[in-house]
Amino acid sequence: MALVILIGFPLGFFFYYKQKVDALGEQQKEVPVFWDAPAFSFQTQNGDTLSASDLKGHAYVADFIFTNCEGVCPKLSQTLSLVQLNFKNDKRLKLVSFTVDPDRDSIPVLKEYAKRYDAIDGKWYFLRGEKETVWKMAQEGFKVPVVYTPEGGKGNEFTHTERIVLVDQDGKIRGFYNGLDKQMMDTFYNNLASILVGIPQQ
Repeated sequence: MALVILIGFPLGFFFYYKQKVDALGEQQKEVPVFWDAPAFSFQTQNGDTLSASDLKGHAYVADFIFTNCEGVCPKLSQTLSLVQLNFKNDKRLKLVSFTVDPDRDSIPVLKEYAKRYDAIDGKWYFLRGEKETVWKMAQEGFKVPVVYTPEGGKGNEFTHTERIVLVDQDGKIRGFYNGLDKQMMDTFYNNLASILVGIPQQ
């Protein structure tokens, strides 16, 4: 399944973005600084715990998904899979996907979902916490919408953001990007490259 997803990626995008990141080199452009990303401590797909403090010193990209989603979530996960591919060997960057449906997204379910997108242990984390805590963090901390819509059916009971969030090594939010929009992702890669310049190689 993961192979099918990978083949589905436009590989031209991979080389385009990689060249763009490499071309920026030491050129550090100004990237907006928003507010502090919220604190959290949740279980990962492997059953251990990851906290916001564990990510200090790393940039990270966050999104919000649930594994029964048949619309936005698979597309967002493909987007993050491509980010992982571009920065596979760059230890300065982590990826974090929060489930908004922990009642159904158990640790084994998240682990299987992570495998579907070739998530690398220690690189891309799928996190599960109490629903009320996760939703409050999303809405008040990251300031992204999550709404329960029971009329959706077929596992699509939640309406949530298409945005991915970029956080820097100091825990500051640096941008919001529509993960399904090529132009927005172009801006994301530019901004991410500029932020990584300020983080020592690890």
